[in-house]
Amino acid sequence: MSKNIKQKILRQSIILVILVIGINYIASDWFFRIDLTSEKRYSLSENTKDLFEDLDEDIKIDVFLEGDLNVGFKKLSQATYELLNELNVYAGNNLSYSFTDPSSGSVKEKKQIQEEFKKLGLSPQSVFETQEDGRKTTSYVYPYAIVTYRDYQLPINLLDNITGFSGAENLNKSIESLEYKFTDAVKRLTINEKIKIAFLEGHGELDELDVLDITDHLSQYYQVDRGVLGTDPNILNPYKAIIIAKPQKKFSESDKFIIDQYLMNGGKVLWLVDAVNITVDSLRKTSETIGLLSDLNIDDQLFKYGVRINPVLLQDVQASMIPITVADGNKPKIVPAPWLYNPLLIPQPQHSISKNLNVVKGEFVSSIDTVNPQLPLKRDFLLRTSKYTKSDQVPVFVSLNFVNEKPKQQDFNQSYLPVAVVEEGVFPSVFQNRMIPKEINIKPQDVKSESTPTKIIVVADGDIIKNKVRFKSTNPQVLPLGYDELTKENFGNKDFILNAVNYLCDDEGWMNLRARSYTLRLLDKNKVSNESFKWKLINMLLPLAFIFILALIVFMYRKITYTK
Repeated sequence: MSKNIKQKILRQSIILVILVIGINYIASDWFFRIDLTSEKRYSLSENTKDLFEDLDEDIKIDVFLEGDLNVGFKKLSQATYELLNELNVYAGNNLSYSFTDPSSGSVKEKKQIQEEFKKLGLSPQSVFETQEDGRKTTSYVYPYAIVTYRDYQLPINLLDNITGFSGAENLNKSIESLEYKFTDAVKRLTINEKIKIAFLEGHGELDELDVLDITDHLSQYYQVDRGVLGTDPNILNPYKAIIIAKPQKKFSESDKFIIDQYLMNGGKVLWLVDAVNITVDSLRKTSETIGLLSDLNIDDQLFKYGVRINPVLLQDVQASMIPITVADGNKPKIVPAPWLYNPLLIPQPQHSISKNLNVVKGEFVSSIDTVNPQLPLKRDFLLRTSKYTKSDQVPVFVSLNFVNEKPKQQDFNQSYLPVAVVEEGVFPSVFQNRMIPKEINIKPQDVKSESTPTKIIVVADGDIIKNKVRFKSTNPQVLPLGYDELTKENFGNKDFILNAVNYLCDDEGWMNLRARSYTLRLLDKNKVSNESFKWKLINMLLPLAFIFILALIVFMYRKITYTK
């Protein structure tokens, strides 16, 4: 080999080494990813990037979805790893994460992890599978992550287990919500000043014990207050949103005015209203009752805002259970029975509030219509009944003996009636061209006839936010919101209310992360069963054949080149 050729090869080698070092140096500070997926599966939102770039203290994330996992959970674990890896790029040295298999290690280490899970209220999830040879197996996974910031720990359940969805669909939904779950946890831990929200009182609303569970969870995000309105038109100004939970007494004109002007100035309102005055407790005392229309004096106000709660009581074939006493020989026995007046409401997947939620338990529910279509409002229904629904006009006779009657299909001829709606946009004032209540001290020029862009949510069921309380008068025990003692099932009530309040208070678009949707591309089960050996063989031999062909081409090229 000549000296010139040697020098040329040396120069090229030096240039190549310099290029590799330079590219690696630039890549260490400059991160980019080209996302070619149609749903932008691997793209973080700008809010997420800003949140992690602005971290000024260390955050540690421990993920326990590791070990001997099936294909679905491995996919969820891998998606979690990829997300954390990308978040780490924006957080820099302020984010560290690790993956741990809770079932590995010494007995002492396993026991320590189990105790930590127990303190945080986490339990292993059972996974039932059928093997290729027909054997049924049970394994346990820990689909959890724990976020640690300073001395605070916050657990995250990575698995969305939605009733009625297949395992593959639930895992896909879980992957969709990963970014929202991690950003939500980091926001809750690093928040400096909590936004204020309030429960209204003074109209027979649910008391503190009735909403204690949801109040505790809302307190992780907000400062939660309670109180009556009085006559000060500005009393609600410090609050980002207010919750009106099952009022049972008339609203005065002054109260309506204060709420109206609060909305006109950009306030947000969550209305949880019963159109029919009836409760299960009243039925247990008398076994039968008449459901009458609730006169709350807010129909005109809601109508002005584009919503009408219909004076009807709904029955639904898809309903929860209530305990009833039946005769069993000489001894009475308590058994669960379906109660058609407690429908299991279906969350609508098109909106970030209700997406990926379990069914929501209702109690004596009415339907909702939207009115005034000319209003500049965006409207979305959040909850609906099932395909088989019956609507009874008020007044309506209700008896516990109805549990013994088999529903007739021809009577349940209505489908998917809306029960909850969210509206956002510019609302007209209900006091437009009306007298200001004399109790209110406000200048006429300060009264707004049209709102700034804002939001309201109306739910035609006040009990949707109510947790059960045992021994309310002495030593009360509060049960989790949405928990059913009979079936031991957790319905989606708590998540629905949390999402609703978060959406009302969200001006930065964080809730849009919950609306992300990934296309689920499932394998054909018949082909997998009948052609699995063929595809395994192809997957094994095709790469080997490709390498062999490539080696043959290189060999022939070198032979031809150096023969010349």
